[in-house]
Amino acid sequence: MDDLKLLKPVKEELDSIGCGMCLAKWTQVTIHLGPGITHSCHHVGAHKIPLDELKNNPNALHNTIEKKMRRKEMREGKRPKECDYCWRIEDNTQEYSDRVWKSAANWSQVDKELIFNSDPMDDIYPRYVEVSFSNVCNFKCSYCGPAFSSKWTEEIKSKGPYKLYQTHYNGIKESEVSYPNREDNPYIEAFWKWFPEAVKHMYTFRITGGEPLLSKHTFKVIDYLLENPQPNLHFAINTNACPPGDLWKTFVKKIKQLEDTKSIKYFSLYSSAESFGKHAEYSRDGMDWELFSKNLRYFLDNTNTSELMLMSAVNILGLPSLTTYLRFVSKLKEGNINRIIADFAYVRHPEFLDIKIADKITIDKYLKTSIQYMINRKEKFSDYEYIKLNRIYEDCVARFKKDIDVSKERIQFLQFINEYDKRRGKNFTEVFPEYNNFVKVCEKNND
Repeated sequence: MDDLKLLKPVKEELDSIGCGMCLAKWTQVTIHLGPGITHSCHHVGAHKIPLDELKNNPNALHNTIEKKMRRKEMREGKRPKECDYCWRIEDNTQEYSDRVWKSAANWSQVDKELIFNSDPMDDIYPRYVEVSFSNVCNFKCSYCGPAFSSKWTEEIKSKGPYKLYQTHYNGIKESEVSYPNREDNPYIEAFWKWFPEAVKHMYTFRITGGEPLLSKHTFKVIDYLLENPQPNLHFAINTNACPPGDLWKTFVKKIKQLEDTKSIKYFSLYSSAESFGKHAEYSRDGMDWELFSKNLRYFLDNTNTSELMLMSAVNILGLPSLTTYLRFVSKLKEGNINRIIADFAYVRHPEFLDIKIADKITIDKYLKTSIQYMINRKEKFSDYEYIKLNRIYEDCVARFKKDIDVSKERIQFLQFINEYDKRRGKNFTEVFPEYNNFVKVCEKNND
């Protein structure tokens, strides 16, 4: 793979600045405007954007003092603690970590010299931007929470957090409470002051959620781009692809307008699944699998050049039907091979849904088999897609070699699915008969 040949010199150059250097800390940002939190990588936890920093400087949506201190550590040759996923990949596998992949991306390389020669406390306009306007969502995914789903917020306010062994899951943190949609939000006000200039610097602008199609600001952005074309911009939206009513058709029509008027460089639709059918509906509570698959095909049939990025949040609930899901992806790619990309992210939090709690036999049975399926269908799956999933498997193998005790997480898993079933009217044992033996293992840990 040509990309892999390019990664080695990128890593060497980063390491010449510092062993923890990552350009994405400058060039990438995710901003959740509902609660007012930000971070520069999906592996790293978000932190609060102080209103006093934001008051006279909308650039603080990305350039917080907290983030600048992490940049300073990187420039001083340190490894920020929050970036531990990349350090595990680099220390325990032969794969390149995301600090290298993201730093090698064109949206990072363009500012490389500027970053290497700048004061880490300086402001910078990001190149890859993800924004969530609110946590309003019609899903309650098992590994999500109140900060990103209004449905989760309603449940936790009504029934309280999940009381698990040695912890409470999904308690509402004050720092993650979103402003109600009906109230003025200083973070959204700052965004609309920042966006007209910031968008000129962006390679990618991606709206996430909550469910973005349930926010008026998503359609306001689309209308802004139609009125103020950004021909060099990669525009993207995350969606669960199951919005109510005719909203999906309205949305697809708007995207077709962006294509036809060449108001943007190109559009990417990001949607998510990591399992198939009833397994997906169990884990992604609120999903209608038939509607999901129907809407994805409608999008492909009614746009011309737009991409479909299928993101998989690899977790314990997704393993048994991961290969079946990949068959679905393979089928979807027929006639659309250049428009569809599968991506894989490792769900490490909550830890009781981390695939590490399974035994190696289970990991090999499901995850290794899925990887082999991709290898056997190289005409459908790229090296990039294979590498992202295989890297997760390699990380698991490294953990097994260390013989990490996961008894606590297994107890928590058992308690979680029991409470999840009770609150949601579901039945784990009926949906996942493949895990009957695994449940017995968890029960032994609970004795």
